[in-house]
Amino acid sequence: MLEASSTVARPGGPGVFRTAVGPIAVIGVFGMTLGITYPLLSRMLEERGVSGTVIGLNGAMTPLGMVLTAVAVPALVRRFGAWRLMTAASAGTSVIMALFAVTDNLALWFLLRGVLGSCAVAMFILSETWISENAGVTHRGRLLTAYTSVLALGFCIGPAVLSVSGNSKPLALTLAVVSPVLALWPLWTERARVPSMRASGRVPVAALARQLSVLLVAVLAVSVFDAVTLQFLPLYGDRSGLGSGQGELALTMLLVGQMVLQFPLGWLADRIGGRAALMLSLTVGAGGALLLPTVMDSGPWLWLVVAVWGGVAFSGYALVLSILGANLDGEDLLMANTAFAVVWGVGGVVGPPYAGAAMDIWGADGMPWSLSLLWILALVTAAAALAARTRRR
Repeated sequence: MLEASSTVARPGGPGVFRTAVGPIAVIGVFGMTLGITYPLLSRMLEERGVSGTVIGLNGAMTPLGMVLTAVAVPALVRRFGAWRLMTAASAGTSVIMALFAVTDNLALWFLLRGVLGSCAVAMFILSETWISENAGVTHRGRLLTAYTSVLALGFCIGPAVLSVSGNSKPLALTLAVVSPVLALWPLWTERARVPSMRASGRVPVAALARQLSVLLVAVLAVSVFDAVTLQFLPLYGDRSGLGSGQGELALTMLLVGQMVLQFPLGWLADRIGGRAALMLSLTVGAGGALLLPTVMDSGPWLWLVVAVWGGVAFSGYALVLSILGANLDGEDLLMANTAFAVVWGVGGVVGPPYAGAAMDIWGADGMPWSLSLLWILALVTAAAALAARTRRR
């Protein structure tokens, strides 16, 4: 992994928190929009009599759009600038959600979901680079976990709107159209703080070559974990004998853990280092997946396990961003974040079919077992990299 000896200097102090307001506000409202789209669009298709297979394929278009578009983001930044690109992605998302409300053309829905992924990946890459560029060394872990916590909160608000409103599609669609427009306000007021994201020195090729596989595997594990739990955790609860609605409650507790526990792990990373905190996150990811089948009928212990599992395991993504931000800046950091966005999109595409196949082969417990395999792979890869660095020293 990248080491402190190559850390890129950043301004520190209390003022660094002020620079994080913009990207955190932007990603919060954008996360709320995406949180609405997954359950809302699936329900709208189901009411039209569309098969589950087609609904699943339509949902996969968003991460596929992310994968196909991510590689173009650095070139678009060079051509138009980061601020203009984020503004266009936010406004474009609002237009896309409005089109969902006025057309029933299924082929067009596939195209719109793909373009939605394109807008989303631009917002993710650029807001992550924005906050990493401005974060000070002593605050980076906390700022990035605050960023991902607010993103998780946005994803929670979306489904909650449907639940509280009795699945009111007009209200949900209105919110989905308006939310991206709200992101334009912090983009405008904080435009002077958006970094240029240009290269400012040599890319540490040797260091990246040593560590890229470690971080990519970690990102893949978190991405698959996120996609699989969102789609299958309620179903897993049903198949494991939980009562009606208890599977959804388990997912809610997992998302609550993501909101509450990421910032403490970021605080810990600022004190013990990003590498050590990432090892802890990967260990909890693997351990939680292996423990899940044994606590499904344990009452309150189940809610505690899924909350800790969700919060600490999902923090791995923010910790990866923290490790990168400590060593790269400008276009170098942008390129690295782009690579991780591609891997995240791949995880979103392949994760649900991977876990679904495991459940077909091994039964309900195939879901946590399939996740544990990826977490263990990431943990072994990270441990091997750490051992190799220790030998070199």
